[in-house]
Amino acid sequence: MHLPRRFDEALMQPPDARRAGDAALLARLRAWCEEGAFPALTAPLRVASIAPHAALDGVACALDGSHELARLGRWRGLGWRLQILWRERAADGGMQAGRPWDCGWWRAASPGAAEAFRPRRATLLMVREPDAARAAVLLAALRASSAAYARPVRVLIVSAAGMAGVERVG
Repeated sequence: MHLPRRFDEALMQPPDARRAGDAALLARLRAWCEEGAFPALTAPLRVASIAPHAALDGVACALDGSHELARLGRWRGLGWRLQILWRERAADGGMQAGRPWDCGWWRAASPGAAEAFRPRRATLLMVREPDAARAAVLLAALRASSAAYARPVRVLIVSAAGMAGVERVG
């Protein structure tokens, strides 16, 4: 049996699973991500910025279940992943707080990758220190498609300076 990809690899690359997380940062980001996502999807797309933090990769791995998969081991992890996939196909569509998100770093790919993106599960897209023009193109492409999103998408701009007109998290 072939399992689906973790996430859209044209748009994102995985976070570093070797990094440790930070419980307080995880709680803040999970709360921000889940606001407007559960129990009903009222905010298909949200954008915020955050200062660079060494634990962001670890927090993303906690959100996407990578750390849990590593803890469970190969076979129990496969069973857990199959349960997640089964729930996503069930009537509720997997839309519940606390379930794994697809998390990754923006590949700074062509605008076509963002335009074609359709989330298969709740998604956190992290963007490292983007220049304003490239970030604007990415956000415009995601905003143009967001009304059709059946799953929440959260874009986290990781920048010491922040980004004009974007809320700050943490």
